[in-house]
Amino acid sequence: MNKRKKFLSWTPSVLMAVIIGGGAIMKLAAAPFLVNLYAQIGLLPYLPWLGMTELLFVALFLFNRSMPIGFLLLTGYFGGAMTVELSHGTVPFAPGIILSGVWVAAYVRQANLFKSTASRDVKSLTEAAR
Repeated sequence: MNKRKKFLSWTPSVLMAVIIGGGAIMKLAAAPFLVNLYAQIGLLPYLPWLGMTELLFVALFLFNRSMPIGFLLLTGYFGGAMTVELSHGTVPFAPGIILSGVWVAAYVRQANLFKSTASRDVKSLTEAAR
């Protein structure tokens, strides 16, 4: 892979890592607006744990060998964040945008994650039958 293609394939992943990592650091630093928000929804005691979880999931997402599991964990995490926002009557705009960015970054970096194994199995079975 040439340098330009590698740079372009990593750009969305690094951008999402900076965005998610920034949010995680704000949670760990107990930013006042986050403290107020999480106190209102009853999740204030979990604020540092959520920040550490985000950092862990982003780290897994950035390493090539653990990227698929990091991708799945980030998908579950931000899907859950959307659910919490919906259950409290707010629009899940922020986690939805972040989740969309994670999916785009994963596709750009490893498109094979999105290819169906069923089509490969059918193709291999038909070739074996010949």
